[in-house]
Amino acid sequence: MDAIPLSNGSEINYQSLAGDCGVSPVTLKNYIQILEDTLIGFSLPGFTKTKKRKAITRAKHYLFDIGIVNQLTSRSEIKERSELFGAAFEHFIILEVRAWNSYSRQYLPLTYRRSTSKMEVDLILGNKFAIEIKSTHLVQDRHMKHLRCLKEEGLIEQYIVVSQDPEKRVTKDGIIIYPWKDSLDALWKGELVSDGQSK
Repeated sequence: MDAIPLSNGSEINYQSLAGDCGVSPVTLKNYIQILEDTLIGFSLPGFTKTKKRKAITRAKHYLFDIGIVNQLTSRSEIKERSELFGAAFEHFIILEVRAWNSYSRQYLPLTYRRSTSKMEVDLILGNKFAIEIKSTHLVQDRHMKHLRCLKEEGLIEQYIVVSQDPEKRVTKDGIIIYPWKDSLDALWKGELVSDGQSK
């Protein structure tokens, strides 16, 4: 529990982390499985469907609560625009989507996409949504580069960026940029699918 929070939201290198903990990689995997079985943690598997770019299959691991992560890592204030803020923002959005997926009984598989060339999309829900999560207040083309690479493959129905932008907007190629509050309102009201299809 001292080591796992430091790897929150990251792909775990079992060999390295097991060495840090003084256990075997097999034992470490069993420990992580216990965290998942007791709902203290969960994994986000790699999205492996691909047409053009080879995908990484390793899972990312998260704890069930941002506050728990901060407490266990002895973090104090997380300042906006910092790397830690971006990681916490991403974790928060993933937790909300994961909760919605369960409460709404959609049960869509939740994955993330990372190619061997390090092009990463933060969250994918089945074949319905591909979501890039950015804590920026102004999403620009460079923030959507990886999302567009996935979009070229035509595997997902909707492509979304969740950010701190002040207003919702839609790019020329159909990517919807949401202020984070608006995205969660639409998600929990069941409007996100119809909103995306209307665009």
